[in-house]
Amino acid sequence: MISRSFEQVDNLIRNTDDRWSDKAYVTGLRIKSLFAQIFNLFLINSLDLVSECSFESAKNLFRKGKPAVMALWHGDFLSNLYYWRNRELAVVASLSKDGDIITKSLDSLGYQAIRGSSSRGGARVILEAVKLIKKGFSVAFTIDGPKGPVHEVKPGIIKLVQKTGVPIIPMGLAYTNSIKLHNWDSTRIPLPFSKTLIHVGEPLFIDSSISIEKGCEMLKSYMFECEKIAVQKLKAGF
Repeated sequence: MISRSFEQVDNLIRNTDDRWSDKAYVTGLRIKSLFAQIFNLFLINSLDLVSECSFESAKNLFRKGKPAVMALWHGDFLSNLYYWRNRELAVVASLSKDGDIITKSLDSLGYQAIRGSSSRGGARVILEAVKLIKKGFSVAFTIDGPKGPVHEVKPGIIKLVQKTGVPIIPMGLAYTNSIKLHNWDSTRIPLPFSKTLIHVGEPLFIDSSISIEKGCEMLKSYMFECEKIAVQKLKAGF
């Protein structure tokens, strides 16, 4: 299910969680989402946010007709969210209350949201992602979300690319100044007026003959390598 607004919440979600029938909850959610959007816009607009990749201009990535699967760590969601906006890109958002706020924020930045996660609605996420990819759209996954463990790749993204044959595009981020939250994913929030570099790694194809466990290890290694390159290039003054 692709959600473009609170009014378009899938019936499966409504039938399994009665919070959507609570008017006070929905009203509070709108207010929280508005403040989240204002904070995000203020913070991100103060950053020097750049990307680089060796195989193709980053500006040409994730356009309709060139489907791929973006891989990012849950803790680096914020900066990626802003940089790749307005590209007809779908992002997986959990069915949790935090996922409700994220869905509204995604909508304001031109994303589509596929509701579900590895722990709830996982099969539906894969089915919806496959449909979108066949239509030429790209999909983004926080590959260690929604609950971790941190930097442990969940199998859903590997199953998806093996089924569709599209590449994974790994992302590595580095910041000149940031704070790290003491939550499960060690969220990194760049400080205002700092520089953030997104390194876009080489496309990773995972053949269907490779085991899910091996695929997860391959992607994890690629992700760490992308982050290492991002740190090196930022220190070198990219």
